[in-house]
Amino acid sequence: MNLQSYIPDTLIFLGAAILVVTLVKRVLKSPFLGYLLAGLLIGPFGLNIIKEVSQTRHLAEFGVVFLLFTIGLELSWERLVSLRRYVFGLGASQVFITSTVIALIVNFGFNLPLEASIIIGAGLSLSSTAVVVQILSERGDLACRYGRVSFSILLFQDLAVVLFLVLVNLLAHEEGEISTRQLLIALGVSVIKGIVVLVAIGFLGRVLLRPVYRFVATTKNSELFVAMTLLLILFTGYATNYAGLSMELGAFLAGLLLAETEYRHQVESDIHPFRGLLLGLFFMSMGMGIDVRLLWDNLLVISGLLMSLLFGKFLIVFLLSKFFKLWWSTSLRIGLLLSAGGEFAFVLFSPSAASNLFPPNVVPILYLIVAISMALTPLLGYLGKLLSNFVSPFEPKNNAITIQEETRDLTSHVVIVGFGRIGNIIARLLNDQMIPFVAIDMNMARVSEGRKLNLPVFFGDARRAEIFHAIGVGRAKAVVLTLDQPGTVSRAVMTLKRNFPKIPIFVRAHDNEHAEKLKKAGAVVVVPEMLEPSLQLGSQILLLTGIAKDQVNKSVETLRNKISEQAPSLPVEIKDDLKLL
Repeated sequence: MNLQSYIPDTLIFLGAAILVVTLVKRVLKSPFLGYLLAGLLIGPFGLNIIKEVSQTRHLAEFGVVFLLFTIGLELSWERLVSLRRYVFGLGASQVFITSTVIALIVNFGFNLPLEASIIIGAGLSLSSTAVVVQILSERGDLACRYGRVSFSILLFQDLAVVLFLVLVNLLAHEEGEISTRQLLIALGVSVIKGIVVLVAIGFLGRVLLRPVYRFVATTKNSELFVAMTLLLILFTGYATNYAGLSMELGAFLAGLLLAETEYRHQVESDIHPFRGLLLGLFFMSMGMGIDVRLLWDNLLVISGLLMSLLFGKFLIVFLLSKFFKLWWSTSLRIGLLLSAGGEFAFVLFSPSAASNLFPPNVVPILYLIVAISMALTPLLGYLGKLLSNFVSPFEPKNNAITIQEETRDLTSHVVIVGFGRIGNIIARLLNDQMIPFVAIDMNMARVSEGRKLNLPVFFGDARRAEIFHAIGVGRAKAVVLTLDQPGTVSRAVMTLKRNFPKIPIFVRAHDNEHAEKLKKAGAVVVVPEMLEPSLQLGSQILLLTGIAKDQVNKSVETLRNKISEQAPSLPVEIKDDLKLL
């Protein structure tokens, strides 16, 4: 087949993606749901414009490979450690219990084979990382407690996908039905083989990766740098696939190897267009497999299954959240936000269907249930917010209890003292980089405003050591003081140094004399006032948390431009600062 024969299909894909995704994103805020709908419209069960789906799916599978690589790239050891209680506690419990319950129901209730039941349970236990993280990011909720816990659960789900893909690959190569004992033995052998391959690749990566990337970087050729990353992804993917594992596992490992290097953020920036385009193609190919006519023919059955999935997952996540001593308002929001299915269900179901692990009539129903539940995720998140607002007035009002309850899981976070103009800017910078923070202020109006935005802002006196103990300064990465009362700032610095001598303290000073006093009191970095220095102060905090300098500069520049656009509604002093830039 010559090149020109591909052009009409390519034009249809691109045209449908641009039109449908643009319209859907205005309503549902998620481009991935738009890609699903676009694939549905042009596919054999829609307008039947694209009749052959198999060739598209082979290319689209690379979207999943790049997605797993990106997930590995974002998994820094420090982030896992700071969220370990909810990642490996709540997240692991949710995946294990949900997948087990669903697998048992499918196996005994619907009389499906054991291997099909296990894969269905695994796929439906997962939520949509792409949709949920986007909702949390757009609402600025990643910094608040329900956002952190939701992100932690999603983080473990992403890790679990790697094991599930190995399991699917294993079951696909087994002929006939297998017993539980055979399955466990085969899985154990596969895990041992996988560990050997992963250790070998990990060792070679540790030894060779930095020198090779350093050599490529010295050429100052961006095309070679991108080519090197593509080579790494495809090579590790091929190596794990050759060993009988999945390509996605190799890509995930490649991301993990790069996550601790100084090239991480440049690689992430370079790979983003490939990942977005191929992942969009993956969602479109999945959308092409959704049979809407099946929904109308079996409306009651599919609706019942959908509601059972949403309620069942909500109940499990809610009860687990309560078991981990989260408040009712927080547990309700987490449970509803994570009750829907996710994109990794398609990743698991597609190869399983191709290997005939599922009965032919099951896959279209699963696709429908997952797709509809994903489309409902924004609505479920809004419902969780309403229920949370209804319940929260009945929860404890003691400020000390509230602070300890909401911050006890925080480690390596940033403490912001003063949530005025500069404190707000620093909080936004930290939130954009998904760095946990907690803020205190004596101004109740500022505290109330922050709480309305679901930010971890509390009423507290910075001169008292008790408040710093309550917000976990001993576990924090740094403290930044943005108060505009010189006396209070000096006393706060002395209190911090007396009780937490090793904590880095960042302060803004009114003048040179005040700056000298603060340095003598123990402050690490002291910067003067005005808007631009406040951005510099925020960038210093980001650098301390381990964010690469180019990524910090990009984040600061984005926020500076956003503030400039909002200038007409800002206070006079900020407008004056902007005129100086």
